[in-house]
Amino acid sequence: MTSWRTWSRSQVGCRVLVALLPVLAVLVAPVRLNASVLVLAFALSLLWAAWPELSAGPVVLLLVMGWWALVVPDPVQPRVLVAAGLVHTAHVGALLAAYAPARAAIHPRLVRIRVRRGALSFLAAPVAYLAVASLDGVPDQPLMWPVAVALLVVASLTIGLRFRD
Repeated sequence: MTSWRTWSRSQVGCRVLVALLPVLAVLVAPVRLNASVLVLAFALSLLWAAWPELSAGPVVLLLVMGWWALVVPDPVQPRVLVAAGLVHTAHVGALLAAYAPARAAIHPRLVRIRVRRGALSFLAAPVAYLAVASLDGVPDQPLMWPVAVALLVVASLTIGLRFRD
C-alpha cells in the first residue's frame, strides 16, 4: 500500500466517506453512546477505507445494523432512515474505491453509474420503513413477511436487469 499522499483526490474522497459514515450511523442512534462500539466501528471503518476489498466492510456494516437492532429501544423511527442512508453511502463509496488502485482516479462515468444504482437500491429503505411503521399495532399476519420478501426480490431483480450495463 502506498502513502495516502499519493492517492488520487477521488480515492481520498471515497475513502473518507467509508471511514466516517458508519461511525456517524452509530452516533445518530437515540441512545446513550457505548464507547467500545464506537471505537470498534471506527477501527473497522478505517481498515475498510484503507483496504475496501477486505471483509472489514461487511463486519462494520453488520456491527452498525446490529447496534441499531439490539440497543435502540424503538428502531422504527425516522433516524433509522438516516442511519440506513449513511451505511448505504459508505457501501457505495467502498465499491467505488475498490475499483482501482488508490493512486488511480475513479472515472466519472463509473461514479454516475454507481451513484444512480445506489440511489435506486436505497429506495427500498423508505418503502420498508413506511410499511413497518404503518403496521405498528396490527395483529400478526403469518403470510405478510414472505410475500413482502418475494416482492422485494422481484423488484430487485427487475431493477437489476433494467440497469445492468
